[in-house]
Amino acid sequence: MDEIEVTHSYEEGIHLSDSPNLRLVLVGVTEAGKSAVGNAILGKKVFDEVGVKTRVSFPCQGLVRGQQVLVVDTPGWEWFNVNGSSASVWTVKKEIMRSMSLCQPGAHALLLVVPLSFSFSQRECRAVEEHVELFGPEAWSCSLVLFTVLDRKQLRGSTLKQEVKLNVELHRLVEKCGGRFHALYSNLKEGENQVAELLAKITKMMATNGGNMLYSEKVLEQAREMEKEEERRLDEERKKREENIEKVREALKAKELRRSRRRTDQQILDDEEQKASTRYNNYNDLPISGRSNFLQSCKQQ
Repeated sequence: MDEIEVTHSYEEGIHLSDSPNLRLVLVGVTEAGKSAVGNAILGKKVFDEVGVKTRVSFPCQGLVRGQQVLVVDTPGWEWFNVNGSSASVWTVKKEIMRSMSLCQPGAHALLLVVPLSFSFSQRECRAVEEHVELFGPEAWSCSLVLFTVLDRKQLRGSTLKQEVKLNVELHRLVEKCGGRFHALYSNLKEGENQVAELLAKITKMMATNGGNMLYSEKVLEQAREMEKEEERRLDEERKKREENIEKVREALKAKELRRSRRRTDQQILDDEEQKASTRYNNYNDLPISGRSNFLQSCKQQ
């Protein structure tokens, strides 16, 4: 998506070793505009340019409206996955969860970046839910839906609130986030400060949560357990493949053995026929007086 304009001023970022006052994690589908959102929040281009796919979780920090803010960008998932029903392969999910190691001791907010330009059906909603659940059941209390809007004309004359109400799945997602949502527009209205409004909503959410956050160690422990489960699943699949291969090999061996036996039996029959044919020819070649002795010798054989 296009870079989102910002109206607030900023100062140069500090080292990540300094403790930030606010820690945010961005999650969303590929090309949702997560990197542009991160740049908008920090007020400078620190994440990848438009069109560059984020492949690893990456943190950037800066001074925003008087407080140090840490933003962690994460890889996006695909709406379509030819390998199965899950929207992401495990490597992508693991990298998304690794974002929590970059914002110790935890994230104050999980920003679910949803492009308003995309259709949002039950499939898309389930994909978002699938990835929020990577952070644990308490993640919803720290989540906010953040819409990226390239053009206000996408609203077709309605408000964002009306747009959410009209879309059953969008409404469902927003409700799971406690009704919290915000939008960042590419074309700002005069005097509009989208980032200040976003930070105000996050601060209000933090107050509602009583200062609780998504704790890194808890999410990372869950990631380790999920990785063990994934390894067990892959090991079981490998064993099943090996068992199937062995069954095929045994079946081929049995088939080849049957063929070999049939060839052997056929060869025996052919040999017997050849012997019978030879005896018959020899019998016919004998004079009548010698045929009696020939038949007697055949019986003895």
